[in-house]
Amino acid sequence: MRKSWSVGMIGVLLVFVVGTSSSFVAPAFAATENGSYTVVTPDILTKRPTTDILPADFPIPDDAVIDTSQQTYIDGQQNMVLVFHTKSSMETLAKTYNEYFRIINMDQAIQTLNEQQLSVKGTDPATTQQWSLTGAPTASKDTVEVTVQVVKAQ
Repeated sequence: MRKSWSVGMIGVLLVFVVGTSSSFVAPAFAATENGSYTVVTPDILTKRPTTDILPADFPIPDDAVIDTSQQTYIDGQQNMVLVFHTKSSMETLAKTYNEYFRIINMDQAIQTLNEQQLSVKGTDPATTQQWSLTGAPTASKDTVEVTVQVVKAQ
């Protein structure tokens, strides 16, 4: 009885820890009343990720489903990776990100913005953040996958 209770509490704790983490989506195991285990996968994020690096005004489409939101600190650098899918058209995304990077004075960034791919690489002169944004239609062509990486030296 005590062993069953301990295993159950560990399962609940594991589900809580995994469920409150916004940096990854991974399966966890939860104990059921009869002692068996089930796989529990947290819902994919649908809200804006909280991060110290990504500016609050960075445009993320309202329908975006965030697959990955991860922030790390390695060798004195903050690194943020954001991956999301959206049903927005490549044309809409190209216009949106072209305008955003123009507003933050990253006109010098290397940009490829067309119907097949989005690619922006450059450094924000105000914050010295290094940006990389890529996007392309998924194989099914019903969504676009966008990957944003921002690196900032401490």
